[in-house]
Amino acid sequence: MVVRFAFLILLALSAIAQAKPLLVDDAQFAALRNNVQQTNGVLRKCEKAIASDTHAVLDFAPTPHYSAQGANPDDEQAKGLTGDFRRAYQLALCFRLSANTAYALQAQHIIDAWASAMKHASNPQGRADINFNIAQLIVAASWVEHANAWDAVPFKNWLKTVIKPLSLSAEPNNRGNWGNLQDISIAAFMNDAAAINQASARWRALLITETADDGTMPLEICRSNSSNHCDGPDKGVNGLAYTHFALLPIFLGAQILQGQGASLSGSKEFRILEGAFDKAADFTANPLHFPFYALNKGQLNKLDRCAYFKLALKYFENENARSVLKSGICKSDIWQILVLF
Repeated sequence: MVVRFAFLILLALSAIAQAKPLLVDDAQFAALRNNVQQTNGVLRKCEKAIASDTHAVLDFAPTPHYSAQGANPDDEQAKGLTGDFRRAYQLALCFRLSANTAYALQAQHIIDAWASAMKHASNPQGRADINFNIAQLIVAASWVEHANAWDAVPFKNWLKTVIKPLSLSAEPNNRGNWGNLQDISIAAFMNDAAAINQASARWRALLITETADDGTMPLEICRSNSSNHCDGPDKGVNGLAYTHFALLPIFLGAQILQGQGASLSGSKEFRILEGAFDKAADFTANPLHFPFYALNKGQLNKLDRCAYFKLALKYFENENARSVLKSGICKSDIWQILVLF
């Protein structure tokens, strides 16, 4: 029994060695596997995730997130998709940390369920939610691609025929950033050099057009909590949250692109990104500096979306970001950045 278990572990490690993972490279995963204290909490969560059902649908069309009266609670379709994609990512991460192929198998089951069931996203909210979430599923797939003799071809075909046309990368704000991350992830997973170059060019262009000279992101800092996106009595109440929501895919995209050999460091766009990061870190550490702080009587929403600061600090030094991370407020971390980096 011990010999058979050891053989299975060797097979799993061999599968890990074959893959070219997105976002986190093999050396980082090896270091994490040796850091039991840091990874035990992640592995405990996977014991619960492994037995859950999937929620794939034929037409993903959730109700709009915002109305004129404010934010609507996520409906069952939206919760099903985000829950499944995040669980696949968590399970794939646990496979990488433990070499337990049961985790990979369940992640592959979730991926296959969506790739076989979903054929449409027939309303704007469905298209947006796909852009906001699909990169997690693609990264998960890259982490488990060579485990359990999994056939990834149906998933890759689904990405090409169903998901890729849904990209919002042409939009000018955070939607464009998430669409661009979708494009980057698909291109990298497919090992498509031309598509990687195209997505990299869009990554650069978005940074230039959406970042002001002072480092703010004008289409984000104005965000209200209603369908009157950049106006109304609570103008800016979600502005810092949306700034974080735009910068997260930008940094994730940079990390994946650099792993594919793109040269971003030292570029004009990287200097712009440093300015945007510096401004976001300043606003988070010192909310009084945020332009809409007084208008909203100091009540700004969702200030905990700053875990990506840990990734950003790989590229840029920033004392405000370090102090924010040390304070413990960056609790919204669906990408497990605080563990991975």
